[in-house]
Amino acid sequence: MPRKKKTAIHGTDAAYTSDFSQPLPTNKIEPTPAPRPEPAPITPEKVVPKTTKPKDAQAASPIEKAKPVATRARKPTVDKQVRTAKLDTLEKREIALAAAVKIEQNDRLLTLEAKGISAKDAITIAGRRAVEQFVPKPEFVEKTDDERMPMRQGYKSTKRVPAAMLDALRDKHDPLRLSSDSAMMRGQFEPLFWSCLDAVIKELNNKF
Repeated sequence: MPRKKKTAIHGTDAAYTSDFSQPLPTNKIEPTPAPRPEPAPITPEKVVPKTTKPKDAQAASPIEKAKPVATRARKPTVDKQVRTAKLDTLEKREIALAAAVKIEQNDRLLTLEAKGISAKDAITIAGRRAVEQFVPKPEFVEKTDDERMPMRQGYKSTKRVPAAMLDALRDKHDPLRLSSDSAMMRGQFEPLFWSCLDAVIKELNNKF
């Protein structure tokens, strides 16, 4: 078997040595230093001008500054108006007012008719005045015994009267409910009608 020949070394290499007691030369790579950041440019601060406020405005808080918004008064709705009308209907009751002409008044009315003035017109004028002036009272007045003409020659109208007043009068003076609401008021209304009729007859006699 042939032997391997040693490689022939020719010349010398200063960097090479067979003395392994010395450290081998190394190629050290120095780190490249990082560049320093440049300082940011200094910009002058913006000067905000101060605004002067009135002393009252500085002292007033946001709550004090806020003013309540004026609200318009609401008009009553249709429903409220209807309820009011119903309430008024419940509180008052429309009744018939009746008054007869006294016998002695009828004689004077005939005198007026002789002058061309209708007795019916005089009765109507007196009746309207009486209804306008009549104020119902919570007291029962008995019908008087004066002599009267038939009711067909008298005066009839209507008026709204407090229902509670009528009921109280009927509870006391007509507990069986045999009479009408009109009967509860006739004793008060009829004397007023007579007074108005006397005044009308006198005025017409003086005028004609």
